[in-house]
Amino acid sequence: MRVLLDCRMASWSGIGRYTNGLVRALARSGDIEIVQVVEAGDTPPVPDADSVESRVHAFYPTGGMELGRIVRRVAPDVTHCLHVPTPLPARHPLVVSIHDLIPLRVPGVMPSALRRAAYRFWNFRASGEADRLIANSNATKSDILRYYPHSGGYISVVPLAADDFASVDPLPVPAAIAGDGAPYVLSMGNTKPHKDLPTLLRAFALVHETQPALRLLLVGADAPGYVREVLGDTPATQRVAFTGFVADGVLRSLYTDAAAFVFPSRYEGFGLPPLEAMMSGTPVVCSDATSLPEVVGDAALLFPAGDHVEAAERIRRVLEDDAVRAGLVAAGRSRASTFSWDRTAAATLAIYRELLEGHRGRALR
Repeated sequence: MRVLLDCRMASWSGIGRYTNGLVRALARSGDIEIVQVVEAGDTPPVPDADSVESRVHAFYPTGGMELGRIVRRVAPDVTHCLHVPTPLPARHPLVVSIHDLIPLRVPGVMPSALRRAAYRFWNFRASGEADRLIANSNATKSDILRYYPHSGGYISVVPLAADDFASVDPLPVPAAIAGDGAPYVLSMGNTKPHKDLPTLLRAFALVHETQPALRLLLVGADAPGYVREVLGDTPATQRVAFTGFVADGVLRSLYTDAAAFVFPSRYEGFGLPPLEAMMSGTPVVCSDATSLPEVVGDAALLFPAGDHVEAAERIRRVLEDDAVRAGLVAAGRSRASTFSWDRTAAATLAIYRELLEGHRGRALR
């Protein structure tokens, strides 16, 4: 079976983790021949497998036409677009992965009207052209059916994984991030509305009242004035810091050494950070929104999305109760072990085979 994989977004965050994890696992399976379409200048996820360079942005209409020419030239048995941009015209059988519909669900996430229009176009086209859609969670599947009910029975749920992150060698945490060496709670520093950092900051301020040495580290680029805007000029404000960009090895160390990982997001298609934290042996506290309960199961302490008082209570339990902490560490590692890219690849391969055999797919065109 010859499969063309659209890897043009392999260097992006989020989509890139999915692209690299899945493509490398597919290559390891030995059951297929892969051809990777990569952005010019990027290293393919599997350097020793066939690849073709694209030179036009994936979300441009001309990018779709370029991908269409590549697909016609390669003539694969199956084309799999790992994000919603698809070949123009489509060649079948066609599989498309939809990771979330955040720009449709959450106002303000994508301010550019032009980008929103392109996003809507590609999602609508993917939902109509694909012989099979792959969603990373039941929550994402529900959203696809809500916005694109014509997708009907052609959506398969295939979870993501974080086991490749386990192979990353830990690196020392830079002194500028390590600070005074006091215990810290870790989270992601994305300030987009759906990530709901204000709830985390307010929860941290409550916990800080009884644990003044505690720090909050936010992985990501600094957002000058953001913390002060939420918390004002309070002592807790002085104990919050953004890390800036960190390499995966440093991130591994930050997870491992954290007193807890807290994820307050109101919307996730899947939610890899809690899975990475559990795999690293870090107790997880997260909101109960969308896909997160699917990912963490009973291996994390959940709080109602947006409720900073309940979030603070869960954080305190992790910090103050050794039995709770130990239980979460053990349960988290066990839960994380149930996700792997090899399982993701096996489920994806099964979809390819079903399409080629003519089972449960749309009539191949």
